[in-house]
Amino acid sequence: MRNRFVVILLMFCACPVFSLSAQALQVLVGMNKPPYIQIETADGYEIELLRALVKRMGATAEFTHVPNKRIQSLLQQNIGDMATLQPLKANEPGLYYSCPYIRYQNVVVSLEVQQLVIDQISDLNNLSVLAFQNASAALGDEFRDMAKQSFKYRETIEQRTQVESLHKMRVQAVVMDINIFYYHHDKIDPPQQVQVHPLFTPSYYRVAFRDKKLADAFNQALQQFWQSPEYQQLQQRYLISDQSSVQALCPVS
Repeated sequence: MRNRFVVILLMFCACPVFSLSAQALQVLVGMNKPPYIQIETADGYEIELLRALVKRMGATAEFTHVPNKRIQSLLQQNIGDMATLQPLKANEPGLYYSCPYIRYQNVVVSLEVQQLVIDQISDLNNLSVLAFQNASAALGDEFRDMAKQSFKYRETIEQRTQVESLHKMRVQAVVMDINIFYYHHDKIDPPQQVQVHPLFTPSYYRVAFRDKKLADAFNQALQQFWQSPEYQQLQQRYLISDQSSVQALCPVS
C-alpha cells in the first residue's frame, strides 16, 4: 500500500470521560509496523489502544499514517490533534504531553546455533548487525558510536527483512522490538531457535497535544482503561509482552 493517508473512522462512545460532542480527532501515527500498526487491516495493538482511548474521551478518531520523524512537526504545523510516539524527553513549548501509553522493548537477537556471546553493546563490534531504521539515533550514545565504527552495521525500514536475514544467516544479529521480532519470527516455517539479548532499557512513549484539555482527557481515559479487562485482553490478542510498567510512570489523579 502506498504511503498515503489512511483514515479509520471510529464509532461514537456512549460513555465518554470528557465530552467532545462526537468531535473527530485526527490522530497522527506511524507507518505499517505489525503487530502495533497494521495498515491493510486497519488495526494492530497501538491502533486499537488509541481507538479505545479516544472512544472513552467521547470522540471519534481519524488515523493519519506518516513517518515517525514527521509526526511531531505536523502537529506543530496545526495538522492533526494528537501526535503519538513522543519520547519521554520530548518537551516542546506549546505542546502538552500525556502520560506514557505504550512501551517498546528493543533487543538484540541471534541464532542459538551460532552460540554468540552478546552481553554488552561492544560485543556487536565485529558482528554483522541489521537494525531497524534510525536505531543508531534511538538507542543511546554507546550504540551510536558502535554503529558509526562498524562496517558490518546496517539499518533497514523493512523489519520482516531483518528476521528473514537472520534466519538465512545473512547477518549474525538483528536489533528490533521484541514483539515485532516474534510477529515475523512466528511466520517463518520452520523457524530456527534464537537467543534474545536484552541490552537496552525499555522505551516509553507519550502523546502530544496542542490542547491541554485534550491531554487531560486522554490521561483520564488511559487510567480508566488500565483498570478495565479490555487492557489485558488487548495485549493477549496481539501477543504483546507485559505493559504494566507503563502505569508506574503515570501518577493516579
